[in-house]
Amino acid sequence: MMRVLVIGGGAIGSMLSVKLASTGQEITIAERSPLAATLAEQGLRLVENDGGVKSERVDVATSITAALMNGRTFDLALVAVKAYHTASVAQELQEVNQPAMPVLTVQNGVGNEELLAEHLPKTPILSGALTTPVEVLGPGHVKVARSSYRFGLAPGPRSSSVADIAAMLTNAGFKAQIFSDYRALKWSKLLMNMLANAQSAILGYTPAEIFARPELGDLEVLAWREAMAVMQALGVPSVALGGYPLPLITPLVRRLPLAIIRPILARFIVGGRGSKMPSFYYDLHPQRRSHSEVGWLNGAVAQHGARLGVPTPVNATFNRILQDLISGRTEPAAWAGQPKKLLAAINETPRQR
Repeated sequence: MMRVLVIGGGAIGSMLSVKLASTGQEITIAERSPLAATLAEQGLRLVENDGGVKSERVDVATSITAALMNGRTFDLALVAVKAYHTASVAQELQEVNQPAMPVLTVQNGVGNEELLAEHLPKTPILSGALTTPVEVLGPGHVKVARSSYRFGLAPGPRSSSVADIAAMLTNAGFKAQIFSDYRALKWSKLLMNMLANAQSAILGYTPAEIFARPELGDLEVLAWREAMAVMQALGVPSVALGGYPLPLITPLVRRLPLAIIRPILARFIVGGRGSKMPSFYYDLHPQRRSHSEVGWLNGAVAQHGARLGVPTPVNATFNRILQDLISGRTEPAAWAGQPKKLLAAINETPRQR
């Protein structure tokens, strides 16, 4: 039995808490009020793909500090918050000063491991990636859309083994894959997360609608090519995460003509999402949130590209427009349903080396 502190009680945190608690792990969720009170009162429910429901009650604390009061310790801290909260989580973990407690981040985007390692110089940092879609039905009430649970793991900065965690996840019903390079794991997940994500938010189109328009489907191919060029400059390969054959697909994306590779990517994304809107869309609808993870996906590609001399005009434009929309500098109506305006903005973005 492991004592696990799950930091974040959203979709991923709730799903992982139910799965792990159902196999006897001792789970505590650290979540802010008022969600913390709701989780403590109602418990957690997971609706599985076959319609079965798992319910669990776990301890809930209103902060990391509160979870570690009275000398309480944990065998693992599992970070399941959005990437824009990583800095505050890292600061709080630094303040509680529990260097022996390994920290596993299952967040999307790149840069979370490095930020945690910077704040926690004596703590083992581990890297994880989930490829099972999770939908929030209500506070602590989540649903998965697939029958299989897949979890990629890799040692992060200053850590050497994830075998114990892989065994715990396998016991909880996950198919755990262990990779040697956390950067390959997270950049591969970045490729999966960014596909048809930014355009859906900017234009208000579903992934299927994006790939039904060749000029917009081509933008997705070009955005992937930019990310792959950055990965190559970093010396980071793609990996077959969650059963997706990225090492086979990525060379084709880089070399084949757009007209050939576009339908391949369309099948890849439409089969997974189709008419469902991806995460960035919900950063703006039904109401605008104050943050978005675009800076850790498209923005990270653009940032690394600028540093390495790799042109990233598509990702840079996606990031800039979404940052303006999230901040309120631009209203969603200014871009919704206007693909020609988006194409013009990308063509006007400097392709600097």
